[in-house]
Amino acid sequence: MRYLVSLVFVLALGLIGCSETTGTGGSGGIAGSGGDGGDGGTGGVVPQPGTLLSAEEIDPFGPNMKVWRVLYASEAIDGIPIEVSGIVAAPSEPPADGLRDVVEYAHGSAGLFDACAPSSTGLPWVNNVLTPTLINAGYVYVATDYEGLGTPGIHPYNVGESEARGVLDIVRAAQQIEEANASNRVVVWGLSQGGHAALFSGEIATDWAPEIEVLGIVSAAPGSELETVSREGPANPDIRGFMWMLTVAYEATYPSLSQEDLYDAETLGTIAELVDQEACRDPFLDAAQDVENAGFVTNPADLPAWLERLVENSPGYERTEIPILMLQGSADPVILQSWTDMLFDRLCNIGSQPDYRVFEGYNHAQSLTLNVPAALEWSAARFAGEVATDTCPE
Repeated sequence: MRYLVSLVFVLALGLIGCSETTGTGGSGGIAGSGGDGGDGGTGGVVPQPGTLLSAEEIDPFGPNMKVWRVLYASEAIDGIPIEVSGIVAAPSEPPADGLRDVVEYAHGSAGLFDACAPSSTGLPWVNNVLTPTLINAGYVYVATDYEGLGTPGIHPYNVGESEARGVLDIVRAAQQIEEANASNRVVVWGLSQGGHAALFSGEIATDWAPEIEVLGIVSAAPGSELETVSREGPANPDIRGFMWMLTVAYEATYPSLSQEDLYDAETLGTIAELVDQEACRDPFLDAAQDVENAGFVTNPADLPAWLERLVENSPGYERTEIPILMLQGSADPVILQSWTDMLFDRLCNIGSQPDYRVFEGYNHAQSLTLNVPAALEWSAARFAGEVATDTCPE
């Protein structure tokens, strides 16, 4: 069953060039794509990915900043025009000279439905710590919700190109908010699913958004090695719920895939109830915790059609010239160090430039939360044009 809805999208011609409107839907939305946007007329054209559709100024997360909840145009992997929501924040005072460089944060697993969108729910550490830190450092901060979180359809969870398009297109959108003074130079940070998204943004940037200068990728505890995760994850109670979310999302994204090929009847019923409730991450994790083998009758990695998508959506198979900083905790129970070791080896083998740092005793979130100073230093060096080093074996 395919959950994504195919719709007709239209943008009124006179509004395409608008850089800022008020409200989260606004008359600048893509008609039929949800929210309040568009009038459904037939005389318009579809906006280019990255077109800012609306920007609503909201309460700042700290002093000396302005924050906007934005809606912008993008494109699903099947070519359907879509809207994506997110956050843009910038220092209140205009820059003394030129434009401000951009640091983007790609968030970790939140869920599959609109109620789970971080731009609406807020992420305490991000809002209270990370965003003020980046603003105080003089950067414009942007954060996509990704496709389907805050906008129609089930979020294509761990679908790499979908995530990456959302990541890159919000940088384009931020440049259209005059008060943000955002440049086209960005370093993308990401944790967990966000580390997955950040890596894919580096892989597609040249083709998808050639005018955006992605100068570096900071990928902490990144989702990767999805075939291995599928084989090893069901034995780990901490990972089973993530597997459920992934299979829901893949069935919604790829018409040839069906969860009925994977699960026993009871598990299918439980997952269907969670989907009907539009549950976010934690209810999925809680419900799957004690389900032996995650309820699989057949592992996705044992079915060719599923395996193809798992490999396709694992980062590190496409070489990139963009420097990569990879951060991993040795005590991470969600993204195992052994999986990130595999990713590092593959990145080195294809000629990418990963600087891989493992931190003894750090858990999942700590790979980033305890390494913000190091990530800031590394990012500043990329903006300064310093040559990055990698830790690949000679």
